[in-house]
Amino acid sequence: MRATNAGGREMRLSIPYILVLMIICVFIYATAVLAGASTTGDQGPARQEAEVRDETPARLTPFSNLGQNIFDSFVGYNTFFHLGGVAATMIMVNTGADYTVYRQFKSWKGTRSYFYPALITGTSCWLIIGTPMFFYGYFRPNTELLGGAYALIQSTLISIVYATLLKAFTGRPAPEEKWYINMQSESKVFRFGFLRGGIFYGWPGGHVMITTATVATLAWYYPDRWWISIPGSLLIAYTMIGVTVHNGHWMSDNIAGLLMGYAIGSTVGRSFRKLVNKKLEIDEKQVEIVPIMSLSTVGINAIFHY
Repeated sequence: MRATNAGGREMRLSIPYILVLMIICVFIYATAVLAGASTTGDQGPARQEAEVRDETPARLTPFSNLGQNIFDSFVGYNTFFHLGGVAATMIMVNTGADYTVYRQFKSWKGTRSYFYPALITGTSCWLIIGTPMFFYGYFRPNTELLGGAYALIQSTLISIVYATLLKAFTGRPAPEEKWYINMQSESKVFRFGFLRGGIFYGWPGGHVMITTATVATLAWYYPDRWWISIPGSLLIAYTMIGVTVHNGHWMSDNIAGLLMGYAIGSTVGRSFRKLVNKKLEIDEKQVEIVPIMSLSTVGINAIFHY
């Protein structure tokens, strides 16, 4: 009987491990397909001819349109993403939802090892994807891949600076029981000021913001490859759960990071897509249909060019 129970316990513990491996494999596969698709014949005659004429790396940099992209990341409809992050945090804090989620994930401590990779990919997914894109795009040369690598660098740069500034001024403590006894009360604490809570923890969640910005950048840079959103959404969800299980953030930190990261990534990805299209002399589509998939939004975004 004991052996049966032990076997059952082993089976339960193996399921999260298998899921993590599946997510990582799907993400690596999607990245490989993305890189390969940029150099194959599915690009269309116009793009193939443009690549033949393109004998030198594009004169693009990670700072192309930086000022305008920063501005555009916070104005227009993007304003609602940032305000939505603030509103979601206020609701979750005041209703006690943050504490409720914290208690739920507290029972997941046995799965922490399976979610540890989220602490790494949350800050380096842009580098894992962007590095092969950069080297292949620069030395082939391939303008499209090079522009995508630069877009990832820029969206990550904006995300890191933005998240660091907000953390420096909001000073929200992380959910760590060894420092605080009353966690329900602690879930509502913000120490507004400057560097009252450091810059490594707090609101919003930097891991989720960087991951979402990376996924959104790729999705908008390659608007015709709708499947990017599928492994991307899995990676975002995995990161949100991972940093919460490891007591790195309250869930409202992660939701705010998701919304803000999407605003930044979609803006930068769309901007670099236009720059590269102009470089390759590719006429923009009159209508672009881009699916939106996240933990808070599901829908279709239609872009009309005129």
